[in-house]
Amino acid sequence: MKSCDAFKILAAAGACLIGSTLCVVGAVRADDGVDSADSLAAVRARGTVEIAVYADFPPYSSGRTRADATGIDVDIARAIAGKLGLKLKLRMIRAGESVTDDLRNHLWKGHYLGGGVADVMLHVGYDRSFAERERNVFLFEPYFHDVVALAYMPDRIRNLESPMSLAEHRIAVEGDTIGDRLMSSNYGGALRNSMVREASLESAVAAFKAGEVDGIMGPEGELQGLLAAQGVTGAVYRVQQPVGQLRTAWDVGVAVKNPPSTALRDAVENILDTLKGDGSIQKVFAAYGVKYLDASSATAGPQVARDAN
Repeated sequence: MKSCDAFKILAAAGACLIGSTLCVVGAVRADDGVDSADSLAAVRARGTVEIAVYADFPPYSSGRTRADATGIDVDIARAIAGKLGLKLKLRMIRAGESVTDDLRNHLWKGHYLGGGVADVMLHVGYDRSFAERERNVFLFEPYFHDVVALAYMPDRIRNLESPMSLAEHRIAVEGDTIGDRLMSSNYGGALRNSMVREASLESAVAAFKAGEVDGIMGPEGELQGLLAAQGVTGAVYRVQQPVGQLRTAWDVGVAVKNPPSTALRDAVENILDTLKGDGSIQKVFAAYGVKYLDASSATAGPQVARDAN
């Protein structure tokens, strides 16, 4: 999945809007012999819980099939299913034009081509005003905080007193992402010639590893996971301040469809609270080389450099 999903997360907060926020009432999936309004009873009757995660989105989810899927969100999905005492059915979804489209197509209404809907969806950008607009779903339990950051080697970039210092360096970004916008459109376009657009954040990290660029700009969690996967150590991160209308930090949470009963939502919320409270979720992030930031973290303020390792 392209990192431009960060744009969709920010769209949820009302910045860089992409797509429509129109809500259409849809039907709740029925399960034979069970009142489908009681979402938890419905999944227990089936013996499985279907949880949607974004496909091709390392370190959060990757794999050619559901059977070989790995990643942070995949592990969280497995933990949720395990604590519910149910089998997990993963739904590997592709990003649409907006978060609203993804919620409609994969959670509460279903795609016009068919395929049904999931019971739970992970890695949904959480914002209170967006949650209030999306009346067909519950958005809840932010479980991670992400920020746009510059990853670099201190021996390649020695002076970062201001963003203008990057004009002397080559900085890789994934095309059509927040990093792309920051480098190409802001600061009066002064950094445009320093930007190197790559097809994916993975290829940007590969270019960084090969020494072809001096830094990479993108969501910090993705950068940490991809650098770890490619065996790159020693990078430091500088959190990017908001510029103009661009918001550079967001919370990531969970969504379920909005039946009269809140039983499934309450159960998932309790499970995630337990995973955070006992340190399990922090261990999941650490296993993929990502430093866990709780959703209560406020890290999008002044720029700070910190060691990634």
